[in-house]
Amino acid sequence: MLFYHRTYHADAILTGGFKDARDTYLTDEEHTGVWLSDRPLDINEGADGDRLLSIDIPEEIFKKWEWLEDGKPYREALIPAQVVNTYGPPIEVCE
Repeated sequence: MLFYHRTYHADAILTGGFKDARDTYLTDEEHTGVWLSDRPLDINEGADGDRLLSIDIPEEIFKKWEWLEDGKPYREALIPAQVVNTYGPPIEVCE
């Protein structure tokens, strides 16, 4: 299944793979990973960046790290970079 990642660091990701981001993401704990979504997101949904990448990852892998939130019209997951990179490299999506 194709998943999407918006970024300002597309060249680095395309040549060296994804790196884990680290933040609390509005929780009490620190989390690490790569944010992926089931459709292209933009700044209105919290995805900042000037380029869009896609990567084909099995849905069961996505589900393992999925962040479920009621009322969201899209799905997203925070997946460890090491896992994401085993399914790469990503490709750039022309918008």
